Amino acid sequence: MKLLTKKPTLALLSMAILTACGGGGGGGGDNPKPEPDYMKIFTVETYGDMFTGKPYVLSINNAYREGYEFSARYGELSDVNPLTGEQAEAGKLFYYIPESVLGTTSDYYNFKEEFKAVSDEDTVNGELSLGTKSGKSDYLFSDQWHIMNQGQNPFGVAKSPVKGIDLNVIPAWHLKDSENNLISGKNVKIAVFDARVDFKHEDLKAHKYVPSLVRSYINADLPLADLQEVSDLAHGSAVAGIIGAIANNGVGGRGIAYDSVLTSYDLLTDFPYSDLTVKDDIDIINASMGVSTSFAYEPDLDVQVQALLENGIPLVKSMGNEFYSIEFKHSSIYPTYCMTYGVNCQFNQTSSWNRGRYFINVGALNSLGVKSSYSSTGSHIWVSGTGGEFGYSSLAANSSAAMVTTLSSYLPEKYDDWDEDSPWRENQTYYDKRKFYTHKMNGTSSAAPSVTGVIALINQAKPDVTVPQVRYILAKTANNKNTSGWESLDYSPVQKEISEFDDENIVLENGWHKNGAGLWFSNYFGFGVVNAEKAVQKALDCDSDEGCEMRKELPSMYKSSGSSPCTSTDGGLNITCSLSGFVNVDDPSDTNAVFEIDNLAINVRSLVFASSTNSVCSDAAGEYESGVAEANAFLQISMTSPSGTEALIKPVYANWDYSGITYRKQITEPFLIQTSDFFTENVSASDKFTLKIKSMCPLDVSALNSDVFVLIDGYAK
Repeated sequence: MKLLTKKPTLALLSMAILTACGGGGGGGGDNPKPEPDYMKIFTVETYGDMFTGKPYVLSINNAYREGYEFSARYGELSDVNPLTGEQAEAGKLFYYIPESVLGTTSDYYNFKEEFKAVSDEDTVNGELSLGTKSGKSDYLFSDQWHIMNQGQNPFGVAKSPVKGIDLNVIPAWHLKDSENNLISGKNVKIAVFDARVDFKHEDLKAHKYVPSLVRSYINADLPLADLQEVSDLAHGSAVAGIIGAIANNGVGGRGIAYDSVLTSYDLLTDFPYSDLTVKDDIDIINASMGVSTSFAYEPDLDVQVQALLENGIPLVKSMGNEFYSIEFKHSSIYPTYCMTYGVNCQFNQTSSWNRGRYFINVGALNSLGVKSSYSSTGSHIWVSGTGGEFGYSSLAANSSAAMVTTLSSYLPEKYDDWDEDSPWRENQTYYDKRKFYTHKMNGTSSAAPSVTGVIALINQAKPDVTVPQVRYILAKTANNKNTSGWESLDYSPVQKEISEFDDENIVLENGWHKNGAGLWFSNYFGFGVVNAEKAVQKALDCDSDEGCEMRKELPSMYKSSGSSPCTSTDGGLNITCSLSGFVNVDDPSDTNAVFEIDNLAINVRSLVFASSTNSVCSDAAGEYESGVAEANAFLQISMTSPSGTEALIKPVYANWDYSGITYRKQITEPFLIQTSDFFTENVSASDKFTLKIKSMCPLDVSALNSDVFVLIDGYAK
């Protein structure tokens, strides 16, 4: 048994069935050589995966075990396992497709490998059908543009996906962990904090795991009657599929972390958040949810956030879908000038859930390579994932793709089907393949699990990865506007004359900018769109990366000091606070530190309105909801770091009904709002941050001076 030297190198994909294909030499004319069954060259003993490089194990049929040499036109035949280096058993070969040849065939998703068996007297041909339409492969994988965007449009949307706009997942799948396993999220435990996941679904059921805690709200069933009453309860199942739908099982698509395991926590049920912090039970939490109640304080959650950090459990959270809407309790009283100027309508750092320290806040990208229309923005965003738009609409000339994922184990005609009347569902040729799936999943609810899937790949690459390391890896490897092929991420800042500020030109959105540490950041995308291959490679190389290595430990906490840091020359309409004198919270004697910023928050608990003759402002000072709502809409908060980076934290027109007086009356804890802008900048204890607050209504400077401060998690240099 020999392997012929390989000549051409084209590409291929998934897996399939190996079939005999015609004979070769020795016959012809009026007396063709018979082609009995034994002329089949190989049989497939173990299926591999064309999309990941997982090798097939081929058994050489008896007729060809002596005197023949073998070759493949596209992939590689070897008697050595390309992953483990083990020698093939006698009479067997490994067959695999290197990542370098993917995409070079006419059809990225389906083709036929051509084998040859050559002896001195005979040449025999064989074929192996590969791709999404063969064998045990994932038929809907070719519809999942967020994994591999080839410009495919089976959805019937007006604007097809743009080739190359994806999370670069397939190259990540070809990387190996320290034990020579392909990167697949293998055995990473992910808690889906959402509506109940339908684990009866064919693409999810084999990936359910049961944590040590036995609770009624963990892995509860999703009955058809519940889904018939509220079809949105399929949300959790759709989220789960983006993360961990099973690969190579002959149905559906696949998750980004297709070998991860999942458990479902019902967010519609009250339970102690401490159940989410058990390290042995959970590696990652996905929370595709939002809270629209402003200044809601959940002390139990605030306590458990620190436990998540200490236990190394990242919580991935949706930024929200309020770019063009306001979903606070009293939304009818808010100004909506944001829609006129095309800027973010809702300031989402409201409840404890929206302000969680060290949460990985995720914005949404669509298949065209721009921010999804609905995706909320803000300075607390970390990175962006894929959320798509609303999918097919016969009335929308600008419609573009949503995301394909799992939906329900029940037939779509049994409940209010998300995909009803869409070409993707109505096409009878593919109905049976698609009936338990959707192509209409969207929102930052989709973007968050796309990032969670990538974090699961990171976790496999570095099982001891910490939360600060995860954030560092994502920020350092994300695609930004300067990344080749990602120029579509660029967008223009927005600056307008605001009548409420005497027609002063005010920046409402500051666009992309480079911070003092050289990282590009924007309130639209955070540090950019997640790149799975680069993120996994960075995780594999973490121990040799100084910034990543030092984050194996938790940061120290530094707090600004000094009395009366804030001043105003116009009675509280424009306030400037100089915040410095950083002291190590755990070691007050440490007042001379130089440290690298890992996380930064500002306490605005005492941001309250002062008395005024203006009726709106008077209402705000008196805590009337309408006054507070309007006054806070015309409020801007920005901060400049010692390196000169300016963060736009709360822009004018981003509606926010936070009431400092109410918060102070009810709660004694700080009200910390976050900004990601200054990540990895260096600061000394004596350096000054400049906080600027501009308001239509006068603010109480004395109240602000009583407890405003900056809190930084940082690493001593």
